[in-house]
Amino acid sequence: MHIFYVQGGGLGHLTRVDKLITTLNIKKGTVIIITPSVFTNYFNDYQFVKLSWSEDLSDWIEQIENVIKSNPTTTFYIDTFPSGIKGELISIYSTFPYLKYIYIARVLKWETYLKAMPNQNNIVFSQTIVLEPLYDNHLDWIKTHSKTYLNLTLKSNSITPIPFIDTPYVMVVHSGGKADVLRVCNQAIDDYKADSNIHIIVFTQVDIQLKKETLFINKNVFPVTQYYEDAIKIYTAAGFNSVQELRFFKDKHIIIPLKKLYDDQFFRVSNKMKN
Repeated sequence: MHIFYVQGGGLGHLTRVDKLITTLNIKKGTVIIITPSVFTNYFNDYQFVKLSWSEDLSDWIEQIENVIKSNPTTTFYIDTFPSGIKGELISIYSTFPYLKYIYIARVLKWETYLKAMPNQNNIVFSQTIVLEPLYDNHLDWIKTHSKTYLNLTLKSNSITPIPFIDTPYVMVVHSGGKADVLRVCNQAIDDYKADSNIHIIVFTQVDIQLKKETLFINKNVFPVTQYYEDAIKIYTAAGFNSVQELRFFKDKHIIIPLKKLYDDQFFRVSNKMKN
């Protein structure tokens, strides 16, 4: 079995891992995903082991250990956080040194992350898959803690474009939280306040209230990539998946970087502009 450890509560973490599994041609029936995400219902091809945010660190470690012991594990993949989000993987590496560990790397505020970890992680990964440009000190750490590393661009799923509505529309796409969704929405509202003929279609996973006749909120619609081609503009934050998915629509993609604890969206946008 291929075990994926996917920390973080956002939809983006599972979306990224799903694309990676497709890109690597891993059979979905051989995958177990350990995650606290509430969005597992969008990914019915996988077996999930659900963690709870209310559990202690020791409970997480016990659950991870049980999954490894109960399944013939070939590879253990770690999304984004090489030590886990609270350092929970450090003991896993010590307990199961024989496993093949693969780290999936995207942008992290590296020094901020390291300072939050309880102690040093001396793991040497079999491989690190680098999905986008990283901080130099993050990449240096990977070179020291990984036998090999691979720069990889994820494959986009094949879709048939369809219009969401028959009249001109702008899309706002952001799963959560509420303040971040409103930040992106308000930018679109401000940009189109003088044009009453344009509908603003919001796709989100949280409950928000906005009063505007031409704005419509759609909760729990996933995926939405099929609606991109017919949209006039597409407003998103600067999360990994949004930037990756919309690289073919750069002329109409409006990116609004947001402040996050570990994800440096401003760094990601800066790299995108350089390239």
